[in-house]
Amino acid sequence: MPGPRDYTTGTDMALANLSGGLCYWPGCPEPMLRRVSGEIHFIGQRVHIRGAYPNSARYDPTMTDGQRRGFGNLVVMCKPHHEIIDIREPDLYTPEILLRWKFQREANPREALERLREVTPSGLRKIVADGLRDHDARLVQALGRLQASDHEAASLMRSLLDELTEAYSRLHDGIDPDTVDILHRASQNLGDYLDPDVVDRLANATSRLANMQSTLDAFIEAVPALSRIPPNLGEYM
Repeated sequence: MPGPRDYTTGTDMALANLSGGLCYWPGCPEPMLRRVSGEIHFIGQRVHIRGAYPNSARYDPTMTDGQRRGFGNLVVMCKPHHEIIDIREPDLYTPEILLRWKFQREANPREALERLREVTPSGLRKIVADGLRDHDARLVQALGRLQASDHEAASLMRSLLDELTEAYSRLHDGIDPDTVDILHRASQNLGDYLDPDVVDRLANATSRLANMQSTLDAFIEAVPALSRIPPNLGEYM
């Protein structure tokens, strides 16, 4: 009986074609096809969105082996990104994240453009918030490992994070006028490509930004604290 890794030729062909020939990790340029001696070889590593076996990342016991090896449960990636998702940081990459990457990559260009037109301020805030949560989770894990081996260094890092957080909270008092002007002109140029209502909201937002005072003193004050970062912090990231 076929198992969860007994892929059909049709599945591999679909992955090679709909991936665009590249790793599914957003922005990764690694090719999944390679020409050797005049022949095209599929070199991508198949990644299960929901794991193949009980000890695999993101395993779902309710699925059948046919569903696990099916095209809908697979993406292809380069070796480094495959290892990040399945071995190094499996808890950070949920089935929902991988399904979103799959949907985004396999959508045709017209559908992708339509999704861009649907971007709203609340949607942008959610995207930024999700990204910050992923970053924060990794930073907290690194601090935990540092705490176990060097309590003083960990305390110093937490103090630095507090200072930077305070500096960030004060940025609402000012934004660089040049940045506001660039954003305003960009919003006008976008009028030829995006929905007029979206452009109008963007222009209104930049107008409000222009009324804010121009100062980044809070961040400048926090920069000297960076010199206190332990030189071996990278070992814990």
